[in-house]
Amino acid sequence: MDWIDILQCPETENGLQFDEAASLVRVERSDVTYPIIDGIVDFCPESDYKVSTSYDKIASRYDPYITASSVFMKVVSRIVWGCADDRDLMGEVLSLLPDPLDGVLLDVPVGTGVFTAPLYSRYSNATIIGVDCSMNMLRKAQACFREHGVTNVHLLKADAADLPLRDAAVDVVLSMNGWHAFADKQRTTAQMRRVLRRGGTLVACGYVKGARRLSDWFIRHFGVRSGFFTPPFFTADELARQYDGFRFTRQGSNKSIAWFEAVSRGDRVGAAP
Repeated sequence: MDWIDILQCPETENGLQFDEAASLVRVERSDVTYPIIDGIVDFCPESDYKVSTSYDKIASRYDPYITASSVFMKVVSRIVWGCADDRDLMGEVLSLLPDPLDGVLLDVPVGTGVFTAPLYSRYSNATIIGVDCSMNMLRKAQACFREHGVTNVHLLKADAADLPLRDAAVDVVLSMNGWHAFADKQRTTAQMRRVLRRGGTLVACGYVKGARRLSDWFIRHFGVRSGFFTPPFFTADELARQYDGFRFTRQGSNKSIAWFEAVSRGDRVGAAP
């Protein structure tokens, strides 16, 4: 199946046709269109989310921060999160993904690709859809994937709570550092359930409250105000209850960052577990 056949209009649920000459995606049986900007389809061109605006502003500085590439950033990360950088943690999360992978992987939010590009370079037979609400983060990801020779990642600007993908079209969802930023967490979880096939895998990580006072203080007084984090937040013990329709198979945490692997039960969205 062509990757375009996996997509659908988030508004009408109709199929899509790419008009490369006009730099547009046209919705079948509809007048709705979406722009293609530098090869990235923009499914929310008129949105002005606080989260997307915040990440647009920090995109050029995001990689040095998240990888703690300087002594100063290592000190900041140690103070705020209790560890020098995220590389070991992200490596542990990515180790939960199947390797090799020849199915469809949805990466939401895809971020800048700084952690995933080396792995995706080994996923040459997979179809990878990268979704983010920040166009600047997507542009950084595009450059990163090109640098690593990754050509099978298709980037979309879209709301995680309104994914432009067909039902049960995805084998694996990866969501790194996403749940603490998603504005509508319940709807986003329902969307992940909807697009995952029955028995598909969700691998995710993000901030959890109550594990470290200094981290909680930082999130309240900087993360939320700056738009990088969106309440409500959950403890590690509360996570499984937030992902209705999934069966947790593995779970762990490192101070204020938790991760898990879960399998979709294939329940209809909105049905009782």
